[in-house]
Amino acid sequence: MASTPRPSGRRPVRPVVGSRNPTGRPRTVAGRSQPPAETPVAASVGQPSAPPPPVEEAAPPPEPPPPSPSERVSEEPPATGGTVSGVRTTLVLVIAIVLLVGVAAAEGWFLWLRKEPVVSADRPVVTGEVAHRAAVEAASQAADEIVSTSYKNYDDQVDQAVAKMTDGFAAKYRQTAEDVRDQFVRAKKEVQVEVAAEGVVRADESQVQALLFLNQYVTTNGKHTAYTPYRALVTVVNTDQGWLVSDIETK
Repeated sequence: MASTPRPSGRRPVRPVVGSRNPTGRPRTVAGRSQPPAETPVAASVGQPSAPPPPVEEAAPPPEPPPPSPSERVSEEPPATGGTVSGVRTTLVLVIAIVLLVGVAAAEGWFLWLRKEPVVSADRPVVTGEVAHRAAVEAASQAADEIVSTSYKNYDDQVDQAVAKMTDGFAAKYRQTAEDVRDQFVRAKKEVQVEVAAEGVVRADESQVQALLFLNQYVTTNGKHTAYTPYRALVTVVNTDQGWLVSDIETK
């Protein structure tokens, strides 16, 4: 029986698991080179790692819908400043009303105590333009009705003319009209007057004098007509019935 050879005094060196042979070379298989061995995880410890991928921020949650008016009123706490503001507003309004009443009372007192302007040579017209224009227009219409007359309806025209006069002037006019009535009717006269121009001479709130430029046409017995231009100073006074004629002066 053959003897089994004994191992030598040295033990065979076993490769350590995970170790690398520094002198080893990569093997080639069928003409292609083997890819380099992967670097173990232990070799990459201590080296800087790649930055992590950016993390996208989450979109903000949608805003809740606004509360309804009823919910808003119920959620709002009672405001204490509103009462104070309301009281201040009321006080301001009361003060303003008192001031306005005081100004109106002072103005009324001033107008009550103010003296009416007096007509003078330097200031013959002391009333507003609207007032004295109305008086002049009344004087012009009254003069047309007073002077114009006809034998056909003499008495009726006298009554119409008297309605435009004051009582004192109406009495004088009736007396003159009665004195010339028979002669006027016998001659079959007709008098027509046209107001060519008019203007104010003196005026205040109670009395106005108007200057009228008249064109008078007198027809006698239906045949002959005479034309006469003249001026008339007509005085009207302010009464409850309006402006009435108190005097007429021809020039």
